[in-house]
Amino acid sequence: MYDEFELIEKIAAAFPTPEGLTLGIGDDCAILDPGRFDLVTTDTLVEGVHFRRDWMTPQDIGYKALAVSLSDIAAMGGGPGAFFLNLTLGPNDDKVFVDGLIEGMLEASQKLSPDGFEVSVGGGDLTRTSGPTVISITLMGEASPAGPVTRSGALPGDRIAVLGPVGLSEAGLRILRGDVDVDPDDFPALLAAYRRPLPRVHEGALLGLFGVPSALIDVSDGLIQDMWHILKRSGMGASIETHNLPRHPELVKFCEQTGLDILDFLLSGGEDFELIVVSPPARMTKLWDLARRYGWDVYDIGEIRSSTEGLRILAPDGTPITRPFPGFRHF
Repeated sequence: MYDEFELIEKIAAAFPTPEGLTLGIGDDCAILDPGRFDLVTTDTLVEGVHFRRDWMTPQDIGYKALAVSLSDIAAMGGGPGAFFLNLTLGPNDDKVFVDGLIEGMLEASQKLSPDGFEVSVGGGDLTRTSGPTVISITLMGEASPAGPVTRSGALPGDRIAVLGPVGLSEAGLRILRGDVDVDPDDFPALLAAYRRPLPRVHEGALLGLFGVPSALIDVSDGLIQDMWHILKRSGMGASIETHNLPRHPELVKFCEQTGLDILDFLLSGGEDFELIVVSPPARMTKLWDLARRYGWDVYDIGEIRSSTEGLRILAPDGTPITRPFPGFRHF
């Protein structure tokens, strides 16, 4: 295993000092360039809760640890920058495991960063534990010139769109957990969605830059639960048209083989990190323009309504679905 200072040197060598920092690793504090970062998010992954070594490689774990924070910056319509890495390492964390974590984070920082933004380590902390391994990342970001896009700006008549298929990660988790009797080799996209999600970092930055959304959120806890976050903050209601939800072919096949209801995955499955975009009708033209230019998939799935209507989930025939679709909760 690395000693503390050897590991600090390894991390510093792997990640250059990011733009936006006057001083990075090597002192008691990092020094940020004045006025550079106005977004901050933090996420923690705990072994046995958020990852298991028999389900993911060390590279997968490191990649996902950074990807989930990158998604939060995208969900504010901003671009990512410096991140601060806290590693609490357990007794089984040898050099091979730690090297894999660093490799995965480095890959995520390079693969997922939008053009013009540099994601790199600005500092952090290392410690030992006799318990589970804990990875905590605090990521800085920059809002667009128009300011951050929050959950509170939705208005009646705004359209609701999602930028890609949801439910895949939840299905992948059920395969890894052994909840279903299927051949894992038949579902590579579902497993990849759980192990190596693709947050819409580039899309979020461009949506913020062009002022498309009135409200924005990523699908981390499930589409319906995350929609509720927007509605509660905005004081609105909504209707969701389930016939317009994207259905990934592997998820359809998975549900056909297992007999499970695909709506449970589409509406309750978390950790897909797709973006829910709420936009006034007049700005939807710009969303479609960006989609054509960059090859995005955009699915118009509903409309913001008045608060008195609550959240209505409509079946393909237009009738309301009344059963609950609970998403993920930590407690």
